[in-house]
Amino acid sequence: MRFIYSMLILLCVSVNVRAAEPLEQLKGLIPFIGTWTSLSDTPDPRKRFIDVTRWEWAFGGKVVRIIHSVNDGAYAGESLIHWDDVDQQIIYRYVNNSGFYTDGVITERSYGSIIVHEYIRGTTEEGPTETRAGYSIRNGQMYSWTQFKLRGVWGEKSEVVYERTPNATPKMPPLPE
Repeated sequence: MRFIYSMLILLCVSVNVRAAEPLEQLKGLIPFIGTWTSLSDTPDPRKRFIDVTRWEWAFGGKVVRIIHSVNDGAYAGESLIHWDDVDQQIIYRYVNNSGFYTDGVITERSYGSIIVHEYIRGTTEEGPTETRAGYSIRNGQMYSWTQFKLRGVWGEKSEVVYERTPNATPKMPPLPE
């Protein structure tokens, strides 16, 4: 009986923690919370992709967690975004099933508009070393642009538009057996 009582208390505490207000420094990310889907508009069917991305609060509003998958989990990754008290900035780490990861800084331009600068780790020397991107919420859609730095030169921007899709779910690759 004590076990059941302890579990009920733990559940109540967990529910209260989840209902907490987001950290003040992360409130600019509120418009991004939710699930979004983008379908690439490239004319080449071999290069088309569907990206499902879910932004959610974690750790009682102290962290934003992003889970995304491309083409039903053929490529997938997760980000944890949080406020760094020492550096006084929003930082994050992105990991994925391709073996590389990124560390980055997010700068809020205005409510619902951010700039992201990240350093790519764990790739070969031929791969990009940095990425910069912008995300903004306009008219109920999420607009995104991305640039990669390759061999010291920034490439052209690529743009993607995401629609809100509350019932979509990012699909993670299966675990190895």
